[in-house]
Amino acid sequence: MPGALENKVAIVTGAGRGIGAATARLFAREGAKVVLASRSKTELNQVSGEIEQAGGTCLAVPTDISEESQVQALFKKTLETFGPVNILVNNAAAFEKRDFAEMDLATWESVLNVNIRGTFLCSREAFRQMIAAGQKGTLVNLTSLSGVRGPEKFPGSSAYVVSKYGVLGLSEILAVEGKLHGIRVNSVAPGAVDTVMLKKAAPFLNTSTTPDDIARTILFLADEAQSGHISGANIEIFSNE
Repeated sequence: MPGALENKVAIVTGAGRGIGAATARLFAREGAKVVLASRSKTELNQVSGEIEQAGGTCLAVPTDISEESQVQALFKKTLETFGPVNILVNNAAAFEKRDFAEMDLATWESVLNVNIRGTFLCSREAFRQMIAAGQKGTLVNLTSLSGVRGPEKFPGSSAYVVSKYGVLGLSEILAVEGKLHGIRVNSVAPGAVDTVMLKKAAPFLNTSTTPDDIARTILFLADEAQSGHISGANIEIFSNE
């Protein structure tokens, strides 16, 4: 039986580890041609090797998504190798812990440049490629419970919290603009997930939620057969502890 994403072209950012790597592996198992983007070439090569060994199709493209020229090169390479992108998962994220009174501009901007600017740049290129191809498309953006009102926030995470609120707002307006072109845009807001970032951001939290759990939620939003009627949604995931 064909997979849920058979012959779809998917770009996953932050694909070298954690949620991004789990999503890339799952998409490949479901038949997608997966383009893996991350700043770490070593991590990308490891994940792409795992995918290829399992019989999947993928392409690793080392990319700093905060740099416009590198994002454009990522999408150009995808087009040349597999054709126009059908699915974009904006997963790449940065976190730096600083008490707000001690926050320096360089740290603030480094977090927002990856989390907001990078998501903007990748989303814009995806929109342009999808519109030019005249095809439906899907974007899934990773925000966080840190980026929605209500759940507890933790000291030292101001830049990250602001950036994730920004991703949620961007997702909402892109769902509006994408409707004209058959482009669906949704977001996922996980709480604590067992990743390297969690150990850095909140090592005191315990969770049984894994990257594979979040990847399955992303797959649901990427699969036209399952969620083709959904756009503009944000799925909040409160982790089991």
